[in-house]
Amino acid sequence: MENLTFGGIELGTELPKFVRQVDQRSINGNAVALLDYNPIHINPAWAREVNLLGQGTTIAHGMTTFSYMTSALTQWCYPSGGFITRLESKFVQPVRPGDTITCGGVVSELHPRQKGQGFVVVELSAENQRGETVGVCKAHVRLPE
Repeated sequence: MENLTFGGIELGTELPKFVRQVDQRSINGNAVALLDYNPIHINPAWAREVNLLGQGTTIAHGMTTFSYMTSALTQWCYPSGGFITRLESKFVQPVRPGDTITCGGVVSELHPRQKGQGFVVVELSAENQRGETVGVCKAHVRLPE
């Protein structure tokens, strides 16, 4: 892994991809972690019967998509001592069991400040195996000089 510094980052720098397969077991695990036992997440029979959103399947928690995007970010910046100072996310489409989610990002802004205070803005996105965007995130990341 490269040693990232604020001065060494250029606009357009791409983050390595972060890929995860979603299955019902992982959705159930997130339900436990989030204390969110809504049947749309954990009860496939209920989801088939209700057919919410027209697919008849459970859907992953939005925080699952968020965690995948932030994992792409932290795996990129944390090894060099970078840290996240701001995150904004939006969930665009539901994620379902069987989906493969690929997350990536690009440095879209550089904000030089006094020593140690400069930060970059990273635009992240998550896509399913059909190329549909399922989530977006904007992050401010402070990197070492």
